[in-house]
Formats: sequence, structure tokens, C-alpha cells
Amino acid sequence: MKGCEELFDSSVTLTQHKWTQDALADVPTCKGVLLFIDAAGKPIQLLQAANCRRTAQAKLLHEDADPVTRKPDVSDLTTVIYCTCCYNNFLSQVTYTRLARAVFGKDAAHWIQLPKISLAAMDKNAFLPYFHVTDTANKHPGQQCFGLFPSRKAATDFCDILNTVFVLCRNPALLKTGQEPSCPYLQMQTCPGPCLDENLRAGYAEAVKQATQTAAGNIEIPKQQFRQQMQQASKRMEFEQAQRFKKKLDLLNKLTRRDFQHVHPLEDLCFLHIDIGPKVGLKGQKQKTQQLMWFKVTAQGAFHLGDFVPDTESSISEFLETSWTKNPPLSLTERRELLSVLYLQLFRSQRPGIWVDCTLGIRLEKIISELKSQSNFNVTIGA
Repeated sequence: MKGCEELFDSSVTLTQHKWTQDALADVPTCKGVLLFIDAAGKPIQLLQAANCRRTAQAKLLHEDADPVTRKPDVSDLTTVIYCTCCYNNFLSQVTYTRLARAVFGKDAAHWIQLPKISLAAMDKNAFLPYFHVTDTANKHPGQQCFGLFPSRKAATDFCDILNTVFVLCRNPALLKTGQEPSCPYLQMQTCPGPCLDENLRAGYAEAVKQATQTAAGNIEIPKQQFRQQMQQASKRMEFEQAQRFKKKLDLLNKLTRRDFQHVHPLEDLCFLHIDIGPKVGLKGQKQKTQQLMWFKVTAQGAFHLGDFVPDTESSISEFLETSWTKNPPLSLTERRELLSVLYLQLFRSQRPGIWVDCTLGIRLEKIISELKSQSNFNVTIGA
């Protein structure tokens, strides 16, 4: 583990026999992460704080506290407080997770409480590939994952729609068991049985390809195909067949639900996040100016693009053009943890800051619109 002096921005050491208001005056008032250390140099508690000084005071000063309801007292144990300012929720969560790994090592899981995420996965190396739900975000040879979903149910619905529309295996537990003829989907004639007939597997492979492309967002091509097939079946007076194609169309239309608005191949996932940053003094101005922190967040890492307050639309374009690919990622090594942090931010009822899905490219008009609508950013953007 690196020394705490390297991991944190600042520290305050106890010089008297107990903590006082004056002793805590050097703790910054920013949003951030605090670490309490004992006399032996061992960590006592790591936590996120909306106001670092106020949180330190609440933890270490107990003159008016109720001894019955008070939380565990760390004031007598703490000799050093380490602090890192983060300014916004996203950076605070990323920093806390990174510091928990660095400070507590193998015991970090006790301190990192992140939600499980559910993804849709396709294992192309399987005997008969199909979509299924997985909680594993790590890469596996031949496996492609899609996300993010607001819930496990949404991920399950997504898989069921694709498996049903493209007639992929929906009873994989029976594969290679000798019990394939008992499959209810085979008996109901909703599956042609590629598990039993080798001649059908080339067609199954093509269906897997189409389903994967649809999962990646290419919905219009299969919709057009099913629409044409439905119309042709109707002309031939094959109304039962036409009804089956209509059901496929109805299912595909469900992929446009709000639950699936941020679903992409995981490797392509890309979001721009803009939120409150530090206040800095600018030359010629008496008051400090609130900066905005810009982040690019992908499945590969979170990238701090810089601190920047735009004043024109062209300045935004120039900033993103120069910073989009040049900065190294923030130190968060666990892919699952990064995706969990992203999940926490995206699917809150009130998202902090601005989040723009840039998976298909930088959406300049959307970014400008969001900046203009954020009253707490106090940004004026000219043409």
C-alpha cells in the first residue's frame, strides 16, 4: 500500500490531548473522502462526506451528543485525518472506491458497498448461443455483453425478447443431456430443434448474428424484414403466419422502452459527465469562479477530461476535440466497480450533474442543451 500522504491531498494531525474546533479548522469544507488513522498508523474509518470539515466535527466532537443513540466514538482513537476533495458525487464515489482498495487491500470488500449490475450476455462459443443474464462484467473469450439496465428484470426482459424473436434456445439446461426431445418449445413447434438437426445449425448461426446486431441497436432492419414477411403472408391469406410476424414486430418495438435507452455493447459504452468542480481565482476577478469537471466514462475506465467553463458553443467543440482521447483513466482497476458506479449515477431518480450518452458519437447539440438547462451551473453560452 502507498503511504497515506501519497494517496490523499491533505492531512490534519492531533497536537493536543483531544480534538477541538480549532484543531479541525484546517480540514477543508469541500465534498470529499476522509480517512481516520490511529496512533499506530492503522486505518479506523474511511467515508465519503458532503462537507469534510463538518463530517470530521460530527465524528470527533461530541459535547452535545446523546450517549444512548450516538454512533461508535472514534475521537479517542483518531490521531490523524486524511482528506481528498472531490467536489461532486461521481468523483467522490470513484475516489472512495479507489482509496478503499489502496488502504484496506484484501479487506476492501467490507468497505465497498456497490450494487450488483445485471447484463445481457451472448456466449458465441456455446453449442447453441443464446442471450442470458449475467452479473459478471469481466471479459470472457467469445462472450459479448450488453448493458446497462436499471434492474435485473429489465435485463431478463431484453434477453427474452431477443431469444423469442430470433428463435434462440430458451431451454439450454436440456442441451447435450439426451432429453432434448422433451423440450416444451420443440413440442409446441415454436423451436425447429437445431439441437437435434445439424442441418438447421447454419440457419441458427445466422439468427444469432441477427439477434446480436439487434441487441447492438440495429432494430430497424429486422423490423422491416418482419413487416414485409407479415404483409406477404397476409396477401397469401396465411393469417396465422402473418400474426406470428406481427408478434415479433410488437416484441421488437419493446426494445425502444426507456429501460433499454442506455443498452449498448459493453465495449462501446461511452458517456460524458459534467458536474461541479473546484472554485478558482482568475486573473482580474475578485470572486472565485466555479469550475465544471468533465469526464468521459467507458467500460474501460473513467477519464477526467479537464476543468472547463464554456462561454460559446465553439469552445465546447474545441475542448472536447482536444481532450476526448488524450487523458489517462482515473485509477479504478475493477471493471465491475466502475460499471456499478456508473449504474448508481445513471439510474437515480434525480441524476447529479449532466449525463449524455455518447456511445454513437459526441452529441454536441445535446450537451449544449443540457448545459443551458442546468441553473445551478450558472453558465452562459453564446453562439
